Amino acid sequence: MAAETTSPLALATVSLVLTIKDLDVTVKQIDGRVEDMIRVKEVAKVTTIELPADILFDFDKSDIRSEAMIALSAAAARIQASAKGTVSVNGHTDAKGTATRNQVLSLERAKSVSTWLVAKGGLAKVKFDLKGFGATKPAAPNAKPDGSDNPEGRQLNRRVEIIFSSK
Repeated sequence: MAAETTSPLALATVSLVLTIKDLDVTVKQIDGRVEDMIRVKEVAKVTTIELPADILFDFDKSDIRSEAMIALSAAAARIQASAKGTVSVNGHTDAKGTATRNQVLSLERAKSVSTWLVAKGGLAKVKFDLKGFGATKPAAPNAKPDGSDNPEGRQLNRRVEIIFSSK
């Protein structure tokens, strides 16, 4: 009879252990996604954090998406830990749309990122320099060699770059 009394408790303990392991796997999966969301390059004490616009914003918009908080938090932590001096926030677009619209959109996106970093990223004391480049500095071709559309290239061109000197 004593075995029957402890059996439900033992089952509950096993169930609790399995739940903790499941939670650990979920945390690892989230950590992996952050690395996919931002690209960090360090060259001669200059750090560039590249944030794909498709993660940050909806199409043709400059309002920060809720899904972007993880990537922006990671960028804010990196800036807090190692930025020295003014931090540049540069917006870029693909070549779709007019040059005027792309210029405005790229600057609006740079402003949205810097506003988030100040208000929610704890970087109120950081000085930001904002620029919008529109489609003038592509990271990849917007068209394939045969002149057809290059969606993958255009996606790489829609980005916000955060550049700063490292301590």
